[in-house]
Amino acid sequence: MTESKRATCIAFPGQGIQKPGMASTIVGTPAWRFFEEASAIVGYNLGKFCLEGPEDVLNNTSHAQVAIFVTCYSLWQLSKERYEAELFVGHSLGEITALGAAGAFSFAEGVRLTKARGELMAGGPQGGMAAVLGLDVEVVYELCASIGPEGTCQVANENSPAQTVVSGDARGVERLTTLAREKGAKRVVPLNVSGPFHSGLMEPVAKEFANVVEELDIRPCHTPVLSNDGESMLTNPREIKEKLVTQITGPVRFTRQVQKLAQMGLEEFVEVSPESLLVSIARRIEPNLHFTLVTGGGI
Repeated sequence: MTESKRATCIAFPGQGIQKPGMASTIVGTPAWRFFEEASAIVGYNLGKFCLEGPEDVLNNTSHAQVAIFVTCYSLWQLSKERYEAELFVGHSLGEITALGAAGAFSFAEGVRLTKARGELMAGGPQGGMAAVLGLDVEVVYELCASIGPEGTCQVANENSPAQTVVSGDARGVERLTTLAREKGAKRVVPLNVSGPFHSGLMEPVAKEFANVVEELDIRPCHTPVLSNDGESMLTNPREIKEKLVTQITGPVRFTRQVQKLAQMGLEEFVEVSPESLLVSIARRIEPNLHFTLVTGGGI
């Protein structure tokens, strides 16, 4: 290995990093062609949205997911010669970016996939999500199970030992919020999302998304992708298709993902993103990893 390349895990974030200006470091680089190609596929000027907004349009799930995929994929294309990836990982939507970077499908197919995913999720059932801070994840699971007929709520993201995201219908999330505060949570923060993502309520969306995924031309990954379940190493096309669908309703076990990196002996965690999201969380899980944020052609 040359000195310019470092053995590492490459990580991609999910929804939440979108904002006007997110593609500013890509303008004028060879990677801007990905925005032009994506715009032709989605039927609107994606690059303009990612540079200028408006923010409410960019925040809409139907636009946000494809915007994040294209931005992070482009940043990786600008940066990949500096790194020798032993493993890719992604948080929720970021798993699709990771699979694209690992060669599971073409960039154009990734654009069509994230466009369909975002539109289906935006049109899915109503509900909400909230981040519970300061309670063990096991306690949050118990609180969700105790809600009973008062609503639906379940763990959506195991982000760190002290941060768990829940998802459900309005009544369920409201009840969970009350229970978590009574149990001693430091804070319970409602998330600005339109639906109960990563919960069983998304099953109708998962069924429709399965039809989209089945049409994908999936190839074996040239580099493994660690699934959001925190255990499965994705390389096989059939398993990749299964995980893309089950992720819609299943939890993102990011804590397990980061712990798995340490168990595998990986030392470098490189987040490819317009801004830091995963580094700050991962540092709380495995502080001995070496962390880098790549936001453009430079570091």
